[in-house]
Amino acid sequence: MNWLPFCAAILLSSSAMGAAAAPLSVPERAAVLDLLRQAPEPPAALDGPVTSEALVAELLAYAGREAGRLSRPTEVNPLWALAPSPRDIQAEWAAAQAQGEAQAWIAGLSPADSRYDRLVAARRDYAGTAAAGGWGVLATDGVLRPGHAGPQVEALRTRLALEGFEALAEPDVAVDAPARSPIVFDTALQDVVRRYQRRRGLEPDGVVGPATLAALNVSAEARLAQIDANLERWRWLPRPLPATRIEADVGAARAALFVDDVRVLDMRIIVGAPATKTPIFASQIETVVFNPPWNVPASIANGEILPRAARDPGYLARNNFTYRDGRLQQQPGPTNSLGQVKFDMPSPFGVYLHDTPGRAAFARPVRTLSHGCMRLEKPRELATLLLASQGWSREMVDQAIAEGQTQRVDLAARVPVLVTYSTAFVDGDGLHLLPDPYGWDAQLTAALQSQVLAGLERDMASPESECASSMG
Repeated sequence: MNWLPFCAAILLSSSAMGAAAAPLSVPERAAVLDLLRQAPEPPAALDGPVTSEALVAELLAYAGREAGRLSRPTEVNPLWALAPSPRDIQAEWAAAQAQGEAQAWIAGLSPADSRYDRLVAARRDYAGTAAAGGWGVLATDGVLRPGHAGPQVEALRTRLALEGFEALAEPDVAVDAPARSPIVFDTALQDVVRRYQRRRGLEPDGVVGPATLAALNVSAEARLAQIDANLERWRWLPRPLPATRIEADVGAARAALFVDDVRVLDMRIIVGAPATKTPIFASQIETVVFNPPWNVPASIANGEILPRAARDPGYLARNNFTYRDGRLQQQPGPTNSLGQVKFDMPSPFGVYLHDTPGRAAFARPVRTLSHGCMRLEKPRELATLLLASQGWSREMVDQAIAEGQTQRVDLAARVPVLVTYSTAFVDGDGLHLLPDPYGWDAQLTAALQSQVLAGLERDMASPESECASSMG
């Protein structure tokens, strides 16, 4: 049994019994039991008889976790400026019972999104695999590629199957082998390796090199912790999510526009390098800027551009840099570092969404390349959709860009933006477990293990004290 929810239950139950004095009705008890058995970490105590008090304690512990009360994001990392709204779980539970709405309250504890539900289901699979011993280390003498045969290829095939990556055809065997023919790295296995690589954020070359081998040798327990970190970040998001919104996922390096909760545009993005991380936060698009100038931040001007100009005296002129009000500025144009469309949104970090002249980088599997802002693969398409309700068409967007003049168009209705960080998610292709470019999964896992009890104790004394906007 994981100690974390158990300890949380003890802390919560120590002051919750007064709020939970009303006995559970038979339907309420059934609803609680069903919920806890479907929880990401079902309590081991539910395998046998359980008292009403213990059941309520487990319920409140579960509710606190699903409400995102296990962590205080900005206290762990100042770049994590997403945090759940303050809630008094015990008061909510008491009120729900008093109003005869306990079952509805229980049913609405988790984020209401099928993507969260699918990740919970994937967690159950990995928890079962980890409990059964996981998988061992896959050792190879070198790179495994199509045409190789022998025990290492057979071990690879077995290892892939443990995560559901079975080959669809019977394996080829070496034709000249004696009694027991060795398994061959055939085209069917190559297709499986490519599928695995795509869902692990790797170059899908169908060859088991160092990066793919390293991914295969991440333990089941570590994958389980990765899923848990992503489930926790899900709990920080607004509830409900804005029906019309942009989701920019830094971990997956992708962005999407949702209109009435329907994904209408999806694209790749380029995000901050590990040294200049893109933060996670909530904001809103206020203005679309066509042909924006780039006011170069002093850190970039002094650290990169001016030293380069000192080595190459013509660099500033060739790239349309001038000084305006004592500050280095790059003039609008197709070679401007912001591209030809910028989407202004307020944030404490000074980052935003924008176009880029460097289109080739979108083809890379790893796109952690920027100074922190997010470069968009489809900026014109996004501008067209955001401005459609104001009478803009794609032709009008293209014409505004072609004119070459800076033009700012305020949105009549600001569009919420959620900048998130996902390294584990389930889509139509299955479960993706991506690299953790910023090391934030490990940081959150450590925080949950070391800081959760102190956080819960503070919640007991002051449940309304959390503030998501205290960033400096």
